[in-house]
Amino acid sequence: MITSLLPTGLVCMRPPGSRFALTLLAVMLVPRAADAQGAPSCQLRVRVVAASGSADQPRSNMLAIPGAEGRYAMHLGGGLVIGRCGDASMTGDSAVHLEHLAEARMIGSVRYRDTTRVLDADTVTYYGLSDRVVAVNGVRLERLGSGATLEGPRVEFLRTPFRGSRTLATQRPHMTLPTGGPGTEPFLVDSDEAEFLGEERAVARGNVEIHRSDLDATADSARFDAGGLGVLYGRPVIRGEGFELTGDSVLARFADDELREVRAFGDASASGQDFELQSDRVTAEMRGGEVERLWAFGEGRSIAVSGSFQLAGDSIEFSLTAGRIDSIASVGTAASVETAPYVRGASLVEASKDLDPGSNWLTGDTIRAFFAVAPVDSLLTAAESDPTT
Repeated sequence: MITSLLPTGLVCMRPPGSRFALTLLAVMLVPRAADAQGAPSCQLRVRVVAASGSADQPRSNMLAIPGAEGRYAMHLGGGLVIGRCGDASMTGDSAVHLEHLAEARMIGSVRYRDTTRVLDADTVTYYGLSDRVVAVNGVRLERLGSGATLEGPRVEFLRTPFRGSRTLATQRPHMTLPTGGPGTEPFLVDSDEAEFLGEERAVARGNVEIHRSDLDATADSARFDAGGLGVLYGRPVIRGEGFELTGDSVLARFADDELREVRAFGDASASGQDFELQSDRVTAEMRGGEVERLWAFGEGRSIAVSGSFQLAGDSIEFSLTAGRIDSIASVGTAASVETAPYVRGASLVEASKDLDPGSNWLTGDTIRAFFAVAPVDSLLTAAESDPTT
C-alpha cells in the first residue's frame, strides 16, 4: 500500500487554444533530506499561453507567502497553463507554483500525460521533491499499455516508473480491467481502495464487488493479472449461471474472453439448482457460461447432496449438462445414503447408514450415480461399486 504523507501544495485547470507564449519559470528541483538520492529526475517548466479567440491575456503574479520570509507563490492564468517535467506534461485552466517546495498545482479541466498513462481530473498536484503526482475530484486514469482504467475522487502515483510503478486510488474507486486483448469484456470492480501494479496487475481491497456478464462476485480483497486471472480472498462468493462457489479464497481463470475455471480453497462449497457440494477444495470447469464439471477433493471428506441422496468420498466429481446433473462419482471409501430432502444452505455432515436402519445405503471404493432427464431428486437410475463391496 502506498501511504499518502504528502505536503500540501499546488493545483491547475484548463482553457483552450494558444497563440503566443509567455515563459514564466524554469526551476531545477532540489531534493529534501528525506528524499535525497542524487539529482532530481527532471526540470519542471511552467508557462501560460493565450486562449485562441479570447480577449483575456496570459497573466502571472508572484505573491509573497505570509509567514515565509523570502518565499513566493507564482499564480498563472488567463490562458492555457502548461507544465512539463521530463516525459510528463500537464495542462489546466490555472496553476500555482511554489518554487521553494518545487511543487506545481494545476487547477480546472486538468490533463496529465506521460509514457505509460493519461489522466483527467479537476486538480493535479506535482510534488517535485518526491516525484509524486496526486489527482483529486473527477479523476479518470487510463494505462496506455493495457487499457485498464481507474476512476474515483483521489488517485496518486510516482511519475517515474523506475522509482515505483504503483498507482493508488482511495475513497471507493472504480476499476475497469480487460481480461484479454482489444474487444474483450472487462472486469468491473468497485472497492474501498484500488491499486495498479504496473501494466500487469491490479489489486482491490475492502468490500470488493466484481461484475461481468458471466459472473458476479464479492470479497474482502482481490488480485487480477493481465492474463485473465483473478484471485479473491476473505470468504469470497462467485455467482454465475446456475452456480455459486465460495471458500476461504477463490481463483477465477479466463481464456478467449470466457470464464473457464473457478477454484475454491479452504472450507469450499458449490451449489446449483439441485445440488450442494462441500469439500476442502472445489473446482468448477466452465463452457459457454455453464458448469460442465465439478470436482471436490482435499484433505478431508467431500460430501455432496442432491434431492434425498447424499454421497461422500475422498473425492467427488459431478458431470452436468445445461446446469443439470448427468452423473456423480464418489471415489475413495465412498458411501451413498438416502436421507430426508436436503434444505439448501444447511451445513452438510456425512450421513451414516447406522443412524437409520431403514434407509437405502451403498458403500464401496467407487460409487457412480446416473441421473435421468427428469428432476434430479426424483430418480437415481443406476449405481456402480467395487464388486468386492
